[in-house]
Amino acid sequence: MTQKSKQTSSIQTAFTEQFNVKYPIVAAPMFLVSTIKLVSATSNAGGVGTFPALNYRPASEFHRALKEIKKQTKQAFGVNIIVQKTNKFQHEQLDYCFEEKVPLIITSLGSPRDIIKKAHQVGTKVYCDVVNLEHAKKVADAGADGLIAVGAGAGGHAGDISPFALIPYLVRETKLPVLAAGSIVDGAGMAAALSLGAAGIYMGTRFIATKEAETDAEYKQTILSARCEDIVNTDKVDGFPGNFILTEKLKKLGLKKTVLEEIVSMNPKIKKYISLGRAAKSLFGNPKSKASYKTVYSAGHGVGLISKVLSVDDIIQQTVSEYETIKKNLP
Repeated sequence: MTQKSKQTSSIQTAFTEQFNVKYPIVAAPMFLVSTIKLVSATSNAGGVGTFPALNYRPASEFHRALKEIKKQTKQAFGVNIIVQKTNKFQHEQLDYCFEEKVPLIITSLGSPRDIIKKAHQVGTKVYCDVVNLEHAKKVADAGADGLIAVGAGAGGHAGDISPFALIPYLVRETKLPVLAAGSIVDGAGMAAALSLGAAGIYMGTRFIATKEAETDAEYKQTILSARCEDIVNTDKVDGFPGNFILTEKLKKLGLKKTVLEEIVSMNPKIKKYISLGRAAKSLFGNPKSKASYKTVYSAGHGVGLISKVLSVDDIIQQTVSEYETIKKNLP
């Protein structure tokens, strides 16, 4: 039985007020996972669906995706854009976002200062991925509308600070709305995040195991069968430390650092150059290469709490219902 007949009441936070949405739940942008279908379903269910601009290439395909999402939902949605020179499409992507008046842009890497100015001219709000206070203060000073606190345990490129410290830390020091990211898959995680001062939650891994996610069945099954302990942090996939499910295909990348890599890691400039090169190869290179997001699976520690493939609507309704029950029953 679905939850559609039992709609939960709305939850008001600084985030829901900014975007005029029912629930402070964001389906995080996931490379090769977040598509028009998943984004639209999330926004229509009362949350905010988002996707990486690089999921649709060339830029003309990205523009088509924006138009299609606007046809399928009248609610807020967002786009994640890498604002760093490795993303050769970024300027076209941003132009299309401004043309279509995308409600939310999420920036990763690079400085968002110029983007924030242009976005505000067309009414678009900008949230920035951050993993520490230093970066958070920089984007806050640049005029960001909110932050995404990417704590330890999140899927993909996670930070290494516990969400229990990072969330209240950023809220206290920046006074901006903060979305909590890192192993949140249900109402318990939502209750914890909001109690720490977050204005919303940023769920990625949970939305991979959905009926609307257009990824292969093996990925979804791997999510369902994985334990928290099966998540490993490695830079072998794209040059930057990220969380992935330990599978045989991931093991083939060779997870231990070579002597040369150990030496190189001691020089920050060389390390950054190599990392950016790997990232570009992973994002734009041959999808059949051994280091590919099509052959290894990104996920967060929350995999251990996921046991079923559900619809997006059911996940959102269950999350909100669990949150309300927990809030009511707290001692």
